[in-house]
Amino acid sequence: MATLYFLSDVHLGAHSADQEKLKQERLVSFFKKIESEDAELIIVGDLFDFWFEYSHVVPRMHFRVLGQLANLAAKKSVRYIAGNHDFWLNSFMSNEVGMIIHPDEYIMERDGKRFFITHGDGLLKNDYGYRFLKKVLRSKINIFLYRMLHPDLGVPFALLCSHLSRHSSRRRKRPYSDRDYRAFACEKIDEGFDFVMLGHTHWAAMLPHNQGLYLNSGFWGRYFTYIVVKDGVAQLLSWDGQESKKYNPGIPPGNLLSK
Repeated sequence: MATLYFLSDVHLGAHSADQEKLKQERLVSFFKKIESEDAELIIVGDLFDFWFEYSHVVPRMHFRVLGQLANLAAKKSVRYIAGNHDFWLNSFMSNEVGMIIHPDEYIMERDGKRFFITHGDGLLKNDYGYRFLKKVLRSKINIFLYRMLHPDLGVPFALLCSHLSRHSSRRRKRPYSDRDYRAFACEKIDEGFDFVMLGHTHWAAMLPHNQGLYLNSGFWGRYFTYIVVKDGVAQLLSWDGQESKKYNPGIPPGNLLSK
């Protein structure tokens, strides 16, 4: 059976010019690696720090990555689960790039293993505000209204908002915890899933629960980490542009492995 590759949280467009160049180079080389194998790719959200499709315009800064993605999708199965930074996906990704788009979650079975895959935004139990905001932002009326902004205004404005939000979160210095995410994964495993794949936390993970695994592909945008599943066996790896290496993320401070 085909090898499964999972990555998330690249956040193209979020960092300095040098870091963006490195991210794109690593990403393009990684896509070429997958293209040469019997493999499938699943992007578990936030490939972009912001994505919005106008009727005739897409952000030019992502041209190289989109071109390589189109080459890959022409030969292999490429699926895209929307994240909280890039859920305004429309026909361009499916019709022009050739990816299969999943707005929220995706359930699949490979090699007798059941997978539950979602980005993970909105899973925090007390994140009521974000869950409401998510509905507002996905409203067809609001999407129509945002398209009234010229792209030269709309794209930079959204990137600025994302940048300010990220720095605001850092200033609050809340202790890191992925407890709710692990609890969610444990519940899904108890329902009968073998692998529960999330992104969003930026903390790579491969943690056992009963007969299943909670998997998180981590923060590609900084650590170039990803998950590979072959013959029902999962590995957590990082990509240096030429080869894969084992990656050990450690344990989030103050957290236990089980729920």
